Formats: sequence, structure tokens, C-alpha cells
Amino acid sequence: MSAPPAPSVPPVPPYGPYREDCPWCGSRRLRGRPRGDGPRQGAPHRSVLARCSDCRHVFHNPLLTPGPEHPAVRAGARLRHGLAARALIRHCPEPESWLDVGTGDADFPHTARTHFPYTSFDGLDPTRRVLRARAAERVEEAFVGRLTDPHIAARLRGRYDVVSLFQHLERVPDPRAELWAALRVLRPGGHLLVDAADPRRLLLGHPVGLSAELVARGCTVLTGSRAHRVIARKDASAP
Repeated sequence: MSAPPAPSVPPVPPYGPYREDCPWCGSRRLRGRPRGDGPRQGAPHRSVLARCSDCRHVFHNPLLTPGPEHPAVRAGARLRHGLAARALIRHCPEPESWLDVGTGDADFPHTARTHFPYTSFDGLDPTRRVLRARAAERVEEAFVGRLTDPHIAARLRGRYDVVSLFQHLERVPDPRAELWAALRVLRPGGHLLVDAADPRRLLLGHPVGLSAELVARGCTVLTGSRAHRVIARKDASAP
């Protein structure tokens, strides 16, 4: 007699490790932590928005690891992609080179190309999805990794007229380091485009915190402090 089939085990959601500290300032004074059988106890079936009591940064805890999004979500994102691209046209109408960070399947470059037909788009992503995007001719060059990886940072330094971080900073474990790395691959006078899915989840929990950080790094912020989309120009004197 054959053994009964093993019970099916639901897949573990693609969560990263639970954080005891703030990814922005390092403080351990977090609010909104999961209780009971949440990720802290080793059963990661939900992620909550945690808020740092010191710097007010809001982030998912644990972070979701990169992966394909639901088709309905991607359909809604296409509208945001078009709006973000049109917002940049007013400040940078004809960039020569553009790097989209955390590009995944390069949905954003695919949409932005309709507004910037003469721009060369490259993509960077920690997964190999970006290689599929290059094969589909959605990007011209594809890089697997993060901006903070030394070999990528050295290769791309000062190379781009535009760097876009589309709903990206709220998904990485060290958003400040990722932001600084993005500025380093911009040419002087280049433009940084940061878009967040939810304004509450921008750095420091408020867009003005991101704007202040960019000004401190030698940039001129070109958008309002309360917008969910921030566009900044890297000044010639910026490091």
C-alpha cells in the first residue's frame, strides 16, 4: 500500500530578514512591529509598515525581496510610469543616457522610451530579470547587482544624464547608501528622478527629508517638497 501524499506546504512569502533597526538612521526605536506569530518569530506571513521614532523613516518590515508584481499592479504602474516620464521632460527634454535602477523587466524604460525616443536606456537590477529585458530590447545594457556593489559603482561612475529610482528606495536595506550611489553615477548637471509608491514611505517618512538629503549632497531640488515624485539636478560642484 502506497504512503499517503505529503500535505502541501504553502510557499514562504518572499520576505527579507526582519530588521531590529532603522535602515536609514540605525535607531532601534521602531513602531508598528508585527506581534505574535509574525516574521520576528520565524513565520514570515506578513510584512507591516514600521516607523522609526527618531528619524520618522517608514519602511516595510521585513522588506519584500524583488520579484514579478501582480498584473493588476503592473497595469496601474504603467500610468505612473508615463506621468513620471512627462514630469522629467520639463527639466531634461533630451537626455543622451539614462539608467533605471531596480528596473526588473524594464517596464519603466519601456514606457519612458515613448517620450524619449532618442535616449539610450540601461537597466540595473539585483535579479536576472534585467537580462531578459535586454533580450527583449527594452534596455540597451543590463547590469545585475546593486549600485552599491564596488565593481558596478566603478564602471558606471559619472556615466548618465538621468538616473531613475522608481519605487526602489523603499525596498532596499540601506536607502541612504543607494541614494548616494545613484548620485555618483550621474554626470554633473544630470537629473535624478525618485518616485515612491506611497509618499509616507519616502526617506525619513516625508518627502522633505529626501529633499534635504539631496541638497546636502550638492543637488538642486526642482519639485515641491510634498510631492511623491522628486526630481533633482546634480550641481557641478557635487561630489
